[in-house]
Amino acid sequence: MKSTLYENFYSRWQEVVELPPQTVGPLTPVYKRVAPFLKHAPWRILIPIALILVCLVALVHNLTAPQVASLLQKGF
Repeated sequence: MKSTLYENFYSRWQEVVELPPQTVGPLTPVYKRVAPFLKHAPWRILIPIALILVCLVALVHNLTAPQVASLLQKGF
């Protein structure tokens, strides 16, 4: 003796709970390979990338070390 309100709620709940797997388009395989590393220890990837980016910015804009430090401090 279920009420129709409960049946409506349950059918709507089933629609909301059952989600298809999310994709990132053509980059899905790359994401699936990189995501575990970023979830477990992101600093192993982010620190080298940050250092490379800082060096590239310094080389492109012909900046000295104190100028790079002041540029980074402005971000904080």
